[in-house]
Amino acid sequence: MNNRNTRKKTSRILSTALVLVLTLSLMAGILPVIDPAYAASEFKYASPFSKTGYSTYYHNGRFTDNLIVNGVDISDWQSKKCRFGDAKAAGVDYSIMRVTWTSYGRSKLVLHNDENFSYQYANAKANGVMCGVYVFSQAKNATEGAREAQFAIDRLRALGIGPKDLALPVYMDYEFAGGVLGRMHGISKTAATNAAVAFCNTIKSAGYTPGIYANTTFFGSYLATAQFAPDVDLWCAQYYKRNQSGVNYSKWQYSSSAKIDGMLSYLGTKGRIDVDFWYLNKKEAKSSVVTKIKGKTTLSAADAKAPKFKLYDGSKLLKEGTDYMVGGIRNNKIGNGYAYIKGIGKYGGYALVPIKIDSKSADSETKNISCANYLTEASDAYSSYLDVPTVIVKPTKIKKITGKKQKFYVIVYRKAKKNASGYQVKYSRNEDMSDSVIKTIGRKYNHVSKNISTNARQMYYYVQVRTYKDSGGTRYYSSWSKVRSVWVK
Repeated sequence: MNNRNTRKKTSRILSTALVLVLTLSLMAGILPVIDPAYAASEFKYASPFSKTGYSTYYHNGRFTDNLIVNGVDISDWQSKKCRFGDAKAAGVDYSIMRVTWTSYGRSKLVLHNDENFSYQYANAKANGVMCGVYVFSQAKNATEGAREAQFAIDRLRALGIGPKDLALPVYMDYEFAGGVLGRMHGISKTAATNAAVAFCNTIKSAGYTPGIYANTTFFGSYLATAQFAPDVDLWCAQYYKRNQSGVNYSKWQYSSSAKIDGMLSYLGTKGRIDVDFWYLNKKEAKSSVVTKIKGKTTLSAADAKAPKFKLYDGSKLLKEGTDYMVGGIRNNKIGNGYAYIKGIGKYGGYALVPIKIDSKSADSETKNISCANYLTEASDAYSSYLDVPTVIVKPTKIKKITGKKQKFYVIVYRKAKKNASGYQVKYSRNEDMSDSVIKTIGRKYNHVSKNISTNARQMYYYVQVRTYKDSGGTRYYSSWSKVRSVWVK
């Protein structure tokens, strides 16, 4: 793309292409750390966020000419009070958010909505942060992979979030979780690959862009990526100073411990956040579909927050919000940034347009925008997927918790039979409840206590509890209780 400046009121035509790339998938990759000397093909680029683990990160040489975009991925482990205006000012240009998730009991697939998604999505969009979504998966076969994808699609549609609203893909977050690898114990590479392919095919058939998230080990041992379609985006996790995966990823989740202004833990404090690098090719490419992009490239601070461009297919003027969308990268400060133009449907791909934010313009301070009424889920067709349950599930709290040798004993307050079918406990070695495990305390309203075995000792564990109610073949959950700590001997 040409990076020449233009006058504020002068429009120009930018001959460009939509690079047909949109390629990606959450836990850290665990590879044997064989740390080679700094390779000539690598280059350095540091994270803009603190507490990520390394001061310098080494990037694969194939990304030398790429723009590196900084973002986060979040779920309901983050507080509903996250301030995306502050996060945008701190360098967060995109957020990939958990929309739905699957619990990992050994019996059957149980699908859930992420409790904070609708608010977090609205808050991010209102503050100029580009969005993608992910589905935490425990699918064991193609049928379950497709079912998880359809459940996510149904919820997105119920919220009015279509392909035109997402700058990033819908990812399958594929990883082992819970106990001895949870319900996925013994899964084969063929079965895991089939589940991933089915997930992506279902997402694509609904018009969304599909992606797969996994760590380096999972990609290497359980997914035959050669069987994925070319438009499936790969997102690879490895919490290290370089990503050692051999897959053709476009995003790297490099840490789960970043501290970022505005990004809060479940407790409402500045918490540990997953952070990602996104690689975007800046080189001009050829396209026979989009023939030109027209618009101002020197903008006021106010205009830069929502850049406007016109796209043409020959003489046909394309429609923003139908044929393409526009996002911003580093576009909230005086200086140089980018407009990210993503094609929709047959227009595909993306283009990067360099922009300059005029220092003579108005104050460029980012403000948090109220968005309480931004979304509504009042759709009868999707009532079973709504955040608000149709039955009353009263929350419980911890009555007593006692640490023992490599386990703890927890008792919850009993709820009435009409309001509870059982109770669950969530525990983690991290105060922000990241990398947590969920187990069932009891499967009846009067089963209120249990010994929970841990995989470590001589340390604090952090614990929450909740109630669930089974009704009409659906399981409903209360909110989680406040976090309590316990010393495991």
